Amino acid sequence: MDSRKAGAVALSIVAVCCRVLAVALCALTVALCFNGVPSRLNIVAFVVDLTRALPDVIAGYGLIPTPFGGVFRFDFALMATSLFCIDYACARLSRVLR
Repeated sequence: MDSRKAGAVALSIVAVCCRVLAVALCALTVALCFNGVPSRLNIVAFVVDLTRALPDVIAGYGLIPTPFGGVFRFDFALMATSLFCIDYACARLSRVLR
């Protein structure tokens, strides 16, 4: 296999992984906006672990209370945006390499 093609395939895989993670973070961010959803879905420990996994600079940044009783996690939204940007960059670079 040509090294350029192998690099393009690897970048495509990274792009898809980043896209899936970003969509999951978006869904989690929306779910946390509602009261009681994390406890009903049993994801409280997952959210705490995910917060600890974020860089210290943005972990816990922008916790905005919503009228629905939940909280909008701006740090999760920032990470989702970053993952979408990485996805876009990898997809573009993959197309260039092909």
